[in-house]
This record gives sequence, C-alpha cells and structure tokens, in this order.
Amino acid sequence: MRSLSVRNLNVWYNGQPALKNVSIDFPSGQITAIIGPSGCGKSTLLKSLNRLQETNDQTKVNGQVLLDGANIYDARMDVTEVRTRIGLLAQKPFPLPMSIYDNVAYGPRIHGLAKGNLPEKVQTHLQAVGLWDEVQDRLKAPAVGLSVGQQQRLCLARTLAVEPEILLCDESTASLDPISARGVEELLRSLRGHYTVVMVTHDIDQAKRLADHVVFMWLGELVEHAPAAQFFNAPSHPLTQQYLAREIG
Repeated sequence: MRSLSVRNLNVWYNGQPALKNVSIDFPSGQITAIIGPSGCGKSTLLKSLNRLQETNDQTKVNGQVLLDGANIYDARMDVTEVRTRIGLLAQKPFPLPMSIYDNVAYGPRIHGLAKGNLPEKVQTHLQAVGLWDEVQDRLKAPAVGLSVGQQQRLCLARTLAVEPEILLCDESTASLDPISARGVEELLRSLRGHYTVVMVTHDIDQAKRLADHVVFMWLGELVEHAPAAQFFNAPSHPLTQQYLAREIG
C-alpha cells in the first residue's frame, strides 16, 4: 500500500496564506475525512496532494508532499504521472464529451494500460461502480445523457481505470440527490483496504459514516487529527469541540 505524507506544507494565493505549516501522515488503505468551515483550507490541502492547485498562476507552495517518500514537488517529478498515481473525484461530475465506453477507456488508452483487454477493463470498472447493468446496452451513447448520479459514478470509474494508488474526493457527493449520494458513499466504503482515500466534506455526519481518520482544519491550520472514534467521542482541542457541537463554523 502506497504511503502519503505532508511535511511543513504552506500555500499562498495572491500572497495570502491558505495553508500554514501543515504536517500529517495519511493512514494507508483507510478513508481520511478533512472537515472544517468554508475557507479553512480543506480543498487547498486536498488539491496540494496532486499539485492541482498549480493551475492557479498566483499560487506559491512551500514544503513537501511525499508519495512513498518521494516529494511530488521535486522539479524532476512528472506532473502527469503524479496526477495519474493520485486521482481526483471532483465535487461535480465532468464526463468527457464522448461515449460512456470511451470515458472509461480514455485513461488506459493514453497511459498505455489497455494491453489488449480494454473492453474487459471497461466492464470491470463499470461493474465496480455499479453502472454496468444500467449502461451495458448503451455503451456508445453520449455520457452526458446519464443522470448526475450516474455521471459521478462514471467519473469514479474513469478515475479508477488508470490504476491510481491514492484517491482524492473533493465533496464528491455534494451535488447529488440523497439516494445517489449514498450510492457513492457505498462505493467509497468498498474501496477501503484497496486504496488510500482522502476526502473533503462539509457534512460531519458523512465523515462519521465513512471516515477511519479525521482531520480538522481552521483558518489554514491543521488543528487536530485522530482516528474517527477518538476524534468524534473525545476531541482534545477546544476549537474541535466547538465545531462538532455546531457552536462555530
């Protein structure tokens, strides 16, 4: 199982600090939930884990994100490889403007992972996200014709098809109806033990349902992190206690 760690990570947007000296080891093979109020640095931390925040030219990063001990911000690291090894499931589904089949096949094709069994690979990943039975008779239909919940499951299949080692989820159920959201939650739960999952959520109850480990952010700082049972039953920091009691944030 691949290891993912952060050491003394600082991020600035337009000269303003967004993350302040964050250090943490993410438990391998487990689901870590990052919680906290809006603007506290949750998504910044998540996007820093696969260098996605570099799409903003006004961003400055200092510190280390270590994947198996190698700093992904090292100048010798290939950004495309980093983002393949550390996949991201975004808040809103963005199916590619192509067929259902080609959405899942796209990554293996461009990364040379097809190896002559592409149809089998597509089927395997559609089955993994519970979509195969729903779409097997219309694989060549445009992906944009799927419901929002189906599109999000398709995006998860597309992400897993390139065989990432880490999966990042940025409020991946926030745009879904409750039934679809629970379906995605079940999928994420099924990945436990096979992937290291790091998820951002505004929903404390969702973190309670899914997380093995919880990280609490406040104003760009990591305030507290602990195994989920300890975090929710006996938080040690006063800010954490107030946030969980819905007194702040």
